[in-house]
Amino acid sequence: MKSIKRIVFTGGPCSGKTTFTSRAQQVFAERGYRVIIDHESATDLISGGISPATLSMYEFQKYCIALQLKKEEICYRAAKEISGDKVLIFIDRGILDDMAYVGEDDFREILKEFNMVPEEINSRYDMVVHLVTSAKGKEEAYNNANNAARYETVEQARIMDDLALDAWKEHPNRVIIGNETDFEVKMINAIQSVLQYLGEGKPVERFNKYLIDVDENVIRQLAKEANYSTSHIVQHYLVGNDNYERRIRRREKDGDILYSYSQAHYLSSNERIKTDQVLTERQYRDYFYEIDPKLNIIDKERHSFIYKDIFFKLDIFHFDKSKGILSFESAADAEDIELPDYIHVVKNVTGDINYKNYYLAKSQKY
Repeated sequence: MKSIKRIVFTGGPCSGKTTFTSRAQQVFAERGYRVIIDHESATDLISGGISPATLSMYEFQKYCIALQLKKEEICYRAAKEISGDKVLIFIDRGILDDMAYVGEDDFREILKEFNMVPEEINSRYDMVVHLVTSAKGKEEAYNNANNAARYETVEQARIMDDLALDAWKEHPNRVIIGNETDFEVKMINAIQSVLQYLGEGKPVERFNKYLIDVDENVIRQLAKEANYSTSHIVQHYLVGNDNYERRIRRREKDGDILYSYSQAHYLSSNERIKTDQVLTERQYRDYFYEIDPKLNIIDKERHSFIYKDIFFKLDIFHFDKSKGILSFESAADAEDIELPDYIHVVKNVTGDINYKNYYLAKSQKY
């Protein structure tokens, strides 16, 4: 029987929702899910010239809700028809978020036009992931780089975050992802919260990476493992500077192509904020003139599979197909994780920067 889950991700401005969108599309597609993204309706309207600056906030929220209801209907209908037994609809802000901008009384009045009341809205969504704005605890990271429609100050962002927290307080399956850790861990925690809700995740504490030998027998054996899938990834690094690392990626899996842009902003020598953004093909190609000619193209085949309840990814790079980089996340020590007996580990490269994609683009060798 087909499973369709509708998951809202919300939070104040500059909380990581754009990056969460991009990560979710990739992570859950690799795990065998069909992923549908319902982008934020307010941003769609503002980008198209319909905004609180040209309408009253009350009227603007009526347009937001009308658009959101129609988009949610279309996404759900598509989810029922799309191939695959497991479908996730990620919704960038749900209808209750609109209450934060007009207050509960006006929100109730607006909903009357749609024959709705606030109390019935929670049942529309299976899960709510609240990403706390960076204006609470990570003020140095607060900016509008990923959203031209963002206009809130740091203080306004904090207020909007509080209002969103209050709006969704009655939802039975809400998780709150704060800024107690660095941004990368925040995104891992957000993805992990969804995996745990779906019954597929265990607490993640460690990221492990091994260099392994690869041959035709290994590939044949991998294909027999649970949830096995392959994808082709091509990524180019863009001209940056000492504080920024930038890249674009084209990922193809089962005929579906996803384009994305990533930017890593280094706040210090040991802390960075990595933001991801989904691109159209045209936007992807517009970045070509910024490709750094000093760095090689990363061209790799990714083999994903589950072995003894652990999700693994094996990346085989075009410059040397006799080896690959096997990675996985686990709460247990790497030594306690059992690998398939047909895999031969050359060495543990966890934490070795020479095996990061950026440095492999420089060296083109293991």
